[in-house]
Amino acid sequence: MADIHGGIFPKFRPLEGVAGPAAELWVRDKTLGQHQEHACLLAGVRWPEVPDPTGPRLLIREDVFVTREAVAAFVALAKVAGRDASWSASGHFGAFVDELRFGRADPMMVWLEPSEGAPQTAERLVAAAPLLVDPQERPLQVPAPVGSADILELPITERMVMPVGHWLQLLWANLLAMAPFLWRQLAGRNVVEVIWRVGWAALFTLSLSPQRIGARLGRRGRGCRVHPTATVEASWLGAGVEIGAGAVVRGSILGDGASVEALAMVEGSVLAPGARVQRQGMVKYSVLGPRSAAAGDMQLGMLDREAAAKKTSVLMDMSLGQGVRVMADGEAHPAPLGIAGVCVGAGSVVGAGVRIAPGRVIPPGVTIAPPPAHVVRRIPEGLAGVVHVHDGTLVPEEP
Repeated sequence: MADIHGGIFPKFRPLEGVAGPAAELWVRDKTLGQHQEHACLLAGVRWPEVPDPTGPRLLIREDVFVTREAVAAFVALAKVAGRDASWSASGHFGAFVDELRFGRADPMMVWLEPSEGAPQTAERLVAAAPLLVDPQERPLQVPAPVGSADILELPITERMVMPVGHWLQLLWANLLAMAPFLWRQLAGRNVVEVIWRVGWAALFTLSLSPQRIGARLGRRGRGCRVHPTATVEASWLGAGVEIGAGAVVRGSILGDGASVEALAMVEGSVLAPGARVQRQGMVKYSVLGPRSAAAGDMQLGMLDREAAAKKTSVLMDMSLGQGVRVMADGEAHPAPLGIAGVCVGAGSVVGAGVRIAPGRVIPPGVTIAPPPAHVVRRIPEGLAGVVHVHDGTLVPEEP
């Protein structure tokens, strides 16, 4: 059979909540463009080259994250089908991704059969019939955010194909891609590595508890500096990462040059290169874009590149009494599992003491200042006893 040539096709809708270009969006340990290229090359798809009109083509939408395992499984099925086909996943994972697509049916990955008389057009891509792929998923139980169910069960698979053009899609792509990545990187890529590393961790901890063994596994890149009092468990650290005194990092991926300052906490999150969690900040199940900074509290949220959430700010992730809804294509849609945090656009700043309701998006380049009524600007003479802030002025407490 002729060589398979890979390539991308344009997204059908603009990015929402995140700054482009799509190829530079950060997913797990590298950019989206790098993931697409590596997935195809490792699956035997030639990328990127001038297409061979006599051979088949594998096309990935420019705002879609794919893995090598997904590309290989799709190609194998498409060869047998012998027709134009688009990716579709079965099981709970497929249903979860469909919910994250917010009613959109745009193709994400397409196989085109050789056909000189039928050029590559948007109409042909859309017309490609779905080809159902078994994602070979496994359930993963994780602690739920405070206030919701005690445990969440997520479908985990190495055959991932997910849109990331919306900020919530990008968040979940990072979260769902973490578990398989951390297992391969920390436990091993083959049986020998797994036996050696897991066995060594069990010997070191003198325990057969999966939690204690997993906590011992980890990877530190060149030039990392981790304070002796910091706790780092089951995490992947890039080059030049710094973790301060008393900080806690669990089950997370920290890109090159990322930092977690003293007494801060990071759990189940992805920090892109140069991102910072500042002193006493708390980041859980979130994504911090390149050179962003979090000093407040956030769960299931996202800071785009160079965004910041100042100390005592809160990016909420649940709406009391009802599920969270997010905007997509100008319409409100239920968030998967009924929970979602806040997206802070590129270069925006959430000031100290500011609380943002769940599901909201702060546009890029915006600075949100604390409520002026809470900022003391005038201090009258002769004050004594208990005073309150009222419209920027200190006033004595009424008897």
